[in-house]
Amino acid sequence: MKGKQGLSVGLAAVLMITALQVYAVGSKMVLLGELYEAAEVERQLQWIRASMELNAADYTLSKEVLDVFNQMVNVRYSIGFFKTSMMTTLDESLTDAELLELVEWYKSPLGEKIQRMESASNNPFNASRVQTYIDERLSKELPRSSRTDLIDDLMKVLDVVEHGSDLAASASFAGLRMLKEVVPRLNGNSLPPSQGIMAREKSIIIRTMAGRMKGILFYTYRSLSDQEIRSYIKFSRRASMQNFQRGQVQAMLKIL
Repeated sequence: MKGKQGLSVGLAAVLMITALQVYAVGSKMVLLGELYEAAEVERQLQWIRASMELNAADYTLSKEVLDVFNQMVNVRYSIGFFKTSMMTTLDESLTDAELLELVEWYKSPLGEKIQRMESASNNPFNASRVQTYIDERLSKELPRSSRTDLIDDLMKVLDVVEHGSDLAASASFAGLRMLKEVVPRLNGNSLPPSQGIMAREKSIIIRTMAGRMKGILFYTYRSLSDQEIRSYIKFSRRASMQNFQRGQVQAMLKIL
């Protein structure tokens, strides 16, 4: 009887621990889902597709080849595939406490304001407006030095140049790799080794990345006050945001 009672108590404890573990996993997935929506992580998928899409004006390839390639990009980098990959990596990168902190930030008035600005700036329909701002306004006169220093600090904290060049180089190689599936040989020559392409692309990208990204950030956050940018920088230094940024980049590099 005592043996059975001990077995029952032990089984109950195991079931309770299992239930708590399942609840913990479920709670974390809820937080991941909230962060995915609040931070509009899916915008990154738009960037992947746009960065790999080929335009007829830039290539001597036939329209049929370009159409097949662009269709392959949209099929391969589907919303479902992207979300699953991103959620898996972020689950590994972030603790429950960090997730909660991030969700609270992105749902705060400042977090939501920044999201609206970034969403508008990243919208393909606004690309010409952003470029006009950079070419016509920033080329004539840069913002005051204190504002420039804040944007420089934000770029450093978020590691914009390094992350951006890594992603751009990887997207470039992924595009060439997929194009090779459509057209095995370009101009009679085999595609060069992947590492050679990425190294060359990254060195080229880095030369212009800092200046271009600074211009984009000037445009994106032009209506934020200095204090709001300082608050953004302060939060961006926290482990939660650092891990979130790295996690997103890692997830994108994995699928490219």
